[in-house]
Formats: sequence, structure tokens, C-alpha cells
Amino acid sequence: ETSSGEVKFDDGLWKRIFSETSRFLKDSHFGKDDILVDVDTAYRSFVEGKAAMFHGYPALMQQLQTQMDAKLICIPYFSQTSEEAFVYMTPSLNIAFNKDLEKDQEKLETALDVLDCMISEEGQRLIANGRCVISLNTDVPTMMQDISGLEDEMKSNSIYIRYSAQKSFSASQEAVHGLLSGEMDEAQAYDAFRSTMNEEDTEEKAVINFDREYSIALNEKNGRDAASSILTTVRVENNAQLAIAPYYYFTASIYKGECTSSRVALMTAKSSDTSLYFAEINGEQVWKLVENYLDHTENEFSITNQYELPILSGMKITVQKEEDGFSLKDITVDQEEIDKEKEYSILLTDTTRSILEKTIPGCRIKQLQDMTLSSAWTAFMEKGQQPLAPEDYIEVKK
Repeated sequence: ETSSGEVKFDDGLWKRIFSETSRFLKDSHFGKDDILVDVDTAYRSFVEGKAAMFHGYPALMQQLQTQMDAKLICIPYFSQTSEEAFVYMTPSLNIAFNKDLEKDQEKLETALDVLDCMISEEGQRLIANGRCVISLNTDVPTMMQDISGLEDEMKSNSIYIRYSAQKSFSASQEAVHGLLSGEMDEAQAYDAFRSTMNEEDTEEKAVINFDREYSIALNEKNGRDAASSILTTVRVENNAQLAIAPYYYFTASIYKGECTSSRVALMTAKSSDTSLYFAEINGEQVWKLVENYLDHTENEFSITNQYELPILSGMKITVQKEEDGFSLKDITVDQEEIDKEKEYSILLTDTTRSILEKTIPGCRIKQLQDMTLSSAWTAFMEKGQQPLAPEDYIEVKK
């Protein structure tokens, strides 16, 4: 659905979409209470055997098969008939060329060379970390050998990629919540969706002018400078000495120049945002927390490669690459060995709080009210202050 102005919805198509959506919700016995079910609750229900299905991703499925000691399969989305099942994908590689490249043949050829590298087998494996990806380049073998259940759809190329405007997320949520709550019928849900999609965008002004840039990619010591800058800024703003967070809460580089509030927010994982927590633990407990994080194999993740290592602030860890993961070798604070007896204040996310609770049962943990990682970072940047410099927080020895 594209248009230079208002999106011209095809009523015949979209009324059928909302009719089928409404029927699906009713047939599946979804209701008002399900609006309150978040992804963590759904995940726990599946792991505990209380739910038959869970909407996850292939890498998580591989982890769960070991954790649950069960044979799991991925099932496709079904259409009107069983022969029309399809696989739904989220693109991990988005490419856009500036039309001005047509005016400079040398630049265009360079851009095409970069594109060739990105869609080559080696490029795809580097981008995807070598697993759980279906490449649209037919010369690249699938990286989903350990995932069963989608073979027929992959062979028949019944694959659809999700491309969506930012507005579609809020529009979809408003419409589906309206159906679940009973406040809207299918016609009203369609009207609400269409109305939200066609709201006029107001021009957003820059809230900050970054005076330097930091990359989200791994540096030579396997740290992420952009993530380190964000976490350190949030940590210091909340008067914590230390902080630890999973890598997947940080999603984009910090680029030099003017930046709007919405672009600042995209530097953290807004769709899977996390609450922030504060605890006071001694150096020995900090060591156990980091050690258990590296050994963690439950919930959302397990650490199998350097891309999945945590982001830390206020401390530096040295880890050793092992055959099946990483082992903790050292922790320093202010360039000195961590004091096992000293008390430290530490900032945590949902995941690291959960690990701390298992590491130190009964540990007093305080949630920072009305604050998430994304909101804390965005609010600080909206003050117009520069983010703090990234720290040298990790070193991986091979």
C-alpha cells in the first residue's frame, strides 16, 4: 500500500483482513485479559508446559530444545488452505541506494560491489553469525539446518518478509487491543488502523547535536562503544558505581551531528525495553553475578560467541574463550582488582536482575520507578547534554 499522500487502502482486501483477524481472535479464545500478557509471561508459560506454542525465533528454539529436553518444531503461518502455509521473516539486512548514485558511475559501481559482498555466502554468514537465517540469495545454502518444521515452505519459497512503516506498530496495537477488549468491532478496528496510518507527521526537531560518533559493532577487544556510551551515561545519571546489561538492548550506532528524539530512542531496543533496577552487593557477589551471566543458558539467551557478551560499565572484565563459551578471568574497578569485601551499587536490567536473584537469593533489589533503559537514555539526551565516552570494559583472550 503506497501513496505519495494519504495511503489508499483497498477496502475489499483490508476489510477481509480485519474480518479474519477478528474471527481468529475469537476462535482462539483470546480476550480482554490477554492484553496484559507480555512476552516474558508467554515465554514462561511455554517453558513450563502451560502453553503449546510460543512466538519466538530459531536461535531461541535451539536453546529451548536443550533447556526443555524436548523436540520442538517451527510451524509456518497458515492461510486459507493448508497448501498456502508460509514462512514469515524479519529482514536482518536492509539496503537503500541514493538515486544520486546514477549520476556518478564510479560511485554506483562501488555501491554495487558492496552489495555483492553483502549478499554473497561469506557476507551472509558474517551478517547472520552463520546460523538461523534463510538467505534470499539462492546460491547461499540455508543456515537453518538445525531447525525442523519449515522444510516444505522453504523448498517452495513460500517466504514473506516483513517491511513496515513505523506507524504500523502503533496502528496495529490500537486496532487489535480494540478487538480484544470488545470496544471495537472489525469495521471500527479497520477505521482506527487506517486513521492512525494516515495521521500527518509533524516535523521533528533535533534535540541534540552529537559532537562525536561511536559504533555499535565489536571493537578490537570485543566491546561495543555505542552500547558502552549509552549504559555508562545511564549509570552515572542514576548514581550507580557499576552496571551490567545484555548486548541486545542496544541497537544502533551514535552518529555525529543533529539527532531527533525518535532517532535517539532507536539506539536502544524500544520494542523489548527493560525496566531498571538498583542493588548493593559486594565485590565477591559482583564476581558471581558476572560468572553466572557468562554461564547462563535460560530465558532469552545463552552466550556462545563474542557477539553475545554483556555490556558493562564502571568495571572491566577479562574473559577466556572456551570450547563451549567463556570463562571469567578477572574484574577490575578503577584499574585495580575488584575488592571482594567492598560494597558496590549496581544498575541492572530485567535479565541481569533475574540472574542476580538466582545468584544471591534474598538480595534486596529496588526497581527504579517510571524508568526504563530507553526512557532514561532518551530523557538525558533531550537535555542536550553529550553522552559519556565509552569505557574499556571487556577483553577477550583466545
